[in-house]
Parts: sequence; structure tokens; C-alpha cells
Amino acid sequence: MKKTLVPMLVILAAVFMFSCQGGQKYHKSDLPDPGAFDANFSDLDKNGNGAVNWAEFKRHFPEASPDVFFALDRNGDAAVDAEEWNSFRKAHGM
Repeated sequence: MKKTLVPMLVILAAVFMFSCQGGQKYHKSDLPDPGAFDANFSDLDKNGNGAVNWAEFKRHFPEASPDVFFALDRNGDAAVDAEEWNSFRKAHGM
């Protein structure tokens, strides 16, 4: 029993550590409720180039501050791609 309990507890702890709801943040700063930013990537990427720039993001979410956009831009290229967007959504249970 002890042999299976310890690995199960380790796995459970890892799941909580790596999920946003489990304590570790997806982003480095406190941001507004992520639920307010629930949208499909294709709805954001108006020009269809595979990346959402600040103007496209602001057009879809007029209440958003640049802090929100740049928190989503994990690789720092001034655009949010589908992988970054879907990673954000998954981290917040969307």
C-alpha cells in the first residue's frame, strides 16, 4: 500500500504545482479575471496571419490593458500565436 501511495501523492502534488488553479500562476503579475478573455483564436486573428497583435487583441477586448496582452505573449515577440493562446486557455480551464 505504501509503495503505491507515495508515487500517487507525488503525481498529485505535481498536477497541483503545474496548474494555474493549484497555486502556480500562468503569468507573473496579477491580472483581471481570465474568464473575461475567453475567445477562440480565430475570432481574434482578424487578418488570418496566425498571430494576434496588440491592435487585434484590443479590438476584441477593449477593456484590456497592455499588461494582459504582454502576459499572454510568452515568447516576447509582440504577438500572441495560437499555441500561446491555447496554453493560456488550458491553464485557466477554458
